[in-house]
Amino acid sequence: MSLQPADIEVVGGRLCLDFVNTRHSHFDPQPRDYLGDYADLLRWAQDCVGALSPAQARRLARAARAHPRRTEATMAAARALRDRLYRVFEAAARGAAPDRADLDALNRALAEALAHRRLAPDAGWQWRWEPEDALELPLWQVLASAAEVLTGDDLSRLKQCPAPDGCGWLFYDVSKNRSRRWCSMRTCGNPAKVRRFQQRHRA
Repeated sequence: MSLQPADIEVVGGRLCLDFVNTRHSHFDPQPRDYLGDYADLLRWAQDCVGALSPAQARRLARAARAHPRRTEATMAAARALRDRLYRVFEAAARGAAPDRADLDALNRALAEALAHRRLAPDAGWQWRWEPEDALELPLWQVLASAAEVLTGDDLSRLKQCPAPDGCGWLFYDVSKNRSRRWCSMRTCGNPAKVRRFQQRHRA
């Protein structure tokens, strides 16, 4: 079934965290993958997080149709990147060091991505990715976001929706007193409170 924007909540607060959260849940032995194919990746990037414009998404969709094998390889790379980023950020949320193999692989992917980044004087200076029809473009954006979070953000605000009541999604807590516990009160926080209330009254 194709991903619809309403199917997934955007709660991570950072592009790379929302990308990691396209798998639900990391605690589940059979997690749901919201990115079934490249079309889903484009829908997520355009409609869910606004990383791609409609024109960019159309351009990439045409490239995907023209190069099916490369598209399959890109999706395999996307899933591998998502799992790797999850492990790196989950460790960071605990204040732990990442696995060396994950860090090395992330650095290699980041170097490849940044090699395609160019400065362009369009309505003021800004970054542009080239080539514009590269199937990996959404992954390059995610990698740049991950580097910005790891080097520029306060990692003490990086949190994970708890188990067993929560989904395991990652999010950046921007609350003033750092009190956010859940990815979403609607999907995880309130149901957990209801379960605890029912358990107390059954005891």
